[in-house]
Amino acid sequence: MMVPLLRPGSIVQFDDTRRRVVNQGWPTESDRPIYFIELRYSYECCWCYQRGRALTLVPYSLSPCAPRTVRVPDDGQVLGQVVGVAMRIVQ
Repeated sequence: MMVPLLRPGSIVQFDDTRRRVVNQGWPTESDRPIYFIELRYSYECCWCYQRGRALTLVPYSLSPCAPRTVRVPDDGQVLGQVVGVAMRIVQ
């Protein structure tokens, strides 16, 4: 969901004490928190918006993915905020 900001195969580090989704208040797109999400059969790294039990997974603006909404905790849960990334910059 975050391609090309986060490339496939990237290794992310997340802080599991930062599970509450921050819906607003970041000054720029690069300050917007990225979350590590556990879904029923997969994981996602993405921006999020949460209203009640509805968690909307928001892709990077240049990503071909569409936003989608899951129910928390039935269909997915926030494991934490991404705080570190290791990725290749050349393929």
